[in-house]
Amino acid sequence: MPKQRKNRPFSYYLFLSILTLIVILVVGITIGDYFIAEKNFEDNANLLKNETEHNVRENVKTIDNGLKMFDNTLNRQMEEAFEIFRQAYRDSGGDPASMDLAALKRQLGGKMDLYVINESGVVEYTTFPPDQGLDFKTTVPYFYDYLNEIRYADGVFNDRVVQEISTGNLRKFAYAPSYDHKYVLELGLAAESFKSQRNSLKYTDSIEATVSKNPLVKDFRIFTTSKRLVRNKSYIPDSELSAILDRAFSEQTDIVIDDPVNHTSLKYLYVDLRDPDYGADMSLVVELNYDNTFITDSVNQLVIFHLSVAVIALLAGLIMVVGISRYLTRPIQSISRDMDIIAKGNLDHPIAPVMGTEISALAGGIDRMVEELKGIIVQLQESQQNLSRSEERYRTVVQSQTEYITRFLPDGTITFANDAYCRAFGLDCENARGRKFRPNLPEEDKKLVAGYFSRLTPDHPVDFIEHRVIMPDGTVHWQQWSDRAIFDPEGHVTEYQSVGRDITEKKRIEEELLAFNEKLEQMVYERTSQLESANRELESFSYSVSHDLRSPLRAIDGYSTIILNEFGEALTPATQRYLSKIRENVRQMNRLIEDLLGFSRASRQELHIIDVDPEIIARDAYGELRQEWDGREVEFVAGPMPHCRADPMLLRLVYMNLLSNALKFTRPRSVAKIEVGSLPPEDDPVYYVKDNGVGFDMEYSHKIFGVFQRLHTDEQFEGTGVGLAIVQRIIQKHGGKIWVQSLQDKGTTFFFTLGGDQGNE
Repeated sequence: MPKQRKNRPFSYYLFLSILTLIVILVVGITIGDYFIAEKNFEDNANLLKNETEHNVRENVKTIDNGLKMFDNTLNRQMEEAFEIFRQAYRDSGGDPASMDLAALKRQLGGKMDLYVINESGVVEYTTFPPDQGLDFKTTVPYFYDYLNEIRYADGVFNDRVVQEISTGNLRKFAYAPSYDHKYVLELGLAAESFKSQRNSLKYTDSIEATVSKNPLVKDFRIFTTSKRLVRNKSYIPDSELSAILDRAFSEQTDIVIDDPVNHTSLKYLYVDLRDPDYGADMSLVVELNYDNTFITDSVNQLVIFHLSVAVIALLAGLIMVVGISRYLTRPIQSISRDMDIIAKGNLDHPIAPVMGTEISALAGGIDRMVEELKGIIVQLQESQQNLSRSEERYRTVVQSQTEYITRFLPDGTITFANDAYCRAFGLDCENARGRKFRPNLPEEDKKLVAGYFSRLTPDHPVDFIEHRVIMPDGTVHWQQWSDRAIFDPEGHVTEYQSVGRDITEKKRIEEELLAFNEKLEQMVYERTSQLESANRELESFSYSVSHDLRSPLRAIDGYSTIILNEFGEALTPATQRYLSKIRENVRQMNRLIEDLLGFSRASRQELHIIDVDPEIIARDAYGELRQEWDGREVEFVAGPMPHCRADPMLLRLVYMNLLSNALKFTRPRSVAKIEVGSLPPEDDPVYYVKDNGVGFDMEYSHKIFGVFQRLHTDEQFEGTGVGLAIVQRIIQKHGGKIWVQSLQDKGTTFFFTLGGDQGNE
């Protein structure tokens, strides 16, 4: 016989069912609210961290721009000192060992130390003993590469104010190659010359002001690329921290290290301050120490609150169910029959009245149970709404506790104000709620603020404004406000929520930077005037070269010709050879003067940009060079090229020089092959001139565009070394660039672009 199911009272099943339903509802709502609230806490904390890190980066970059402007004001002083330093090196015959660097330092005013860096990147001679023997190749490899570029260049290369490697003290450095390119000469201006002015802008003050607004930040530190701790030159990081800093600087990335046991995390924030105009890398890594116990404590309090609500709800439901079940002690067959009829579809069938207080109590109890369940649900919903509003206000406070936060009605009645707002405007927070209050504004700002609030609409409920406020002590402060208007379903404003902060210091810094920029603009104007004067002197020099210097050359050539023609038979062969050599050198000197004048004209000539066809210009240029290829076997190919915008005369001069070079260096070939064309365009069209000439070693490619730089002797190939410098100057005036590829005995190809708004036609 199968085991029969144990029969229990109806009240038992009803009790169990209702209790189960209440448990499911309460537990479900509680768990759902908990996870939502926990997620909101974490999202708000991450939002606050991201805002702090963004502000740190922006403030550091703003300070660095100001420091860079100040550093540049010292460039002229360094350049003038280099004129004396380089002349002293030249007077020594290129032997720094014979130079009296100490006397030279005194001659420069005693504030600059002198350094002579050899080809291995080692400071071989210096007036600063701590840096004697400093090896850049080992200590700062990237800077060693930068020094090698300077060694083969010309001019003075100013650097930023940086920390010395040996002492950590601030110093302004500048570099220049020696005239024989054997050494790099370096000058270092001591910080005492500019420390007081430069200290007006500090990274630490700006970062400290930013992180102080974030309650999650326990501490911060700033590290330079040399892994020195700002404000503590003696600090040496341990191996673990050193590896982290190396990774952050090398990969140029942020690094986060979490400590779940202590509920903290370290954020190594990389701030990119690299500048292609300087050799020194001024980038920083800011270490932010976050304390996450604040979030953990808040979540724990929320758990306790939800558990309390759940227990109260369960006890209330249990008491209600027990009370109802006591009245359900009789069978309800009549109600069951009526319910069967109703279940079959007769929804209008009434439940017949029956005798017995239990049945009446059951019906009434069901009604009361339904109503009480509805009441419980309404209470839970109200509790959830109150909790959501509380979380919203709490989240707003957490996001920026030092900012002014208030909510007020359209008539100015305060409904909420945080401590920072009350302190700023001299209010009593306990009595401020329900009180009308509006900050005192200057007359010219009142209309601005009134118009600002009138622009808030349901489609545009949020906006930002900056205006002045007269504070309780009578001082005028600048403040920045973010306002949100809250509307009812009909579109009427019911309340405003405002978050503000004092930006008086920011405005002061902006005004100082503006004044500093105006001063720099005046300096630029003065330097421009000096350059214009120098250009006028250059034009005068060019005129002198073209007339005063060429006249003696024509006289030398003329008299040499007369002597050879009239007295040639009476001269010895050696004398005739000497006179011919004089005429040849005069012609070479005349060509050199012509090329120098051409280089000067190419530098100063104004551009007349029009649409041109490079193929036509290249073919015309090749035709004008007939005397260089006439009688030779030359295969010249000029393919179709995209049109461009350029000065046709200067572009013609580019092709004349490049084609003349190609014809000259293909003379040893039985068949010279020269090709003019363009590469498939990606952004700007790339044009090229290619030959199968003698080529050269690409190790010397950095010299090929320099004035008077030649890779072959006059006995091999004639020339002055100015043509390619003219080509480069013309390409640069067009905003383009030129480069070369070559193999010895395989040929050479010159590539160039013209910049600007180019494109196919």
